[in-house]
Amino acid sequence: MTDAIHLPGTAPTGDRVPALQGLLVAESERAITVRVSEGTWTFHKDDVLRLLPDDHVASSDGRPVLVDIRPGATADFTRRLRVDLVERPMTIAAQPSLALGDELLQQLTASWADSLELVDCPGASSTSFTYCQTKSFDSSDDGINCDSLD
Repeated sequence: MTDAIHLPGTAPTGDRVPALQGLLVAESERAITVRVSEGTWTFHKDDVLRLLPDDHVASSDGRPVLVDIRPGATADFTRRLRVDLVERPMTIAAQPSLALGDELLQQLTASWADSLELVDCPGASSTSFTYCQTKSFDSSDDGINCDSLD
């Protein structure tokens, strides 16, 4: 007897839980736009397998829907941010480092140094890291880390 192998994303659409729950705020011949709490998704209509009404949610801002998308689909995601005008160029902050704490930072530094494939030199130590943090009474918590080759 042979069992069926079900790969993720290949089950019939009737058996899958829809991938996205939100408010349908726009629909055209080419795309749909669904707002969720974190932002807004826009999918090409060819990537949408099912669009079902969500009867469990009531809203006046859009039509509550459940969306099932094609595996491998691409989408645009937009999120709302508050903008303060200052005397420097507008940027979006980089994602926080994966290294939380001295040990993880040391491991990340060692991994970075290994990726450079440097030849070991006699008399030279390896890599080091430095982390500096400032904390103010205004709840500002800023820090910077520096990797260096010694």
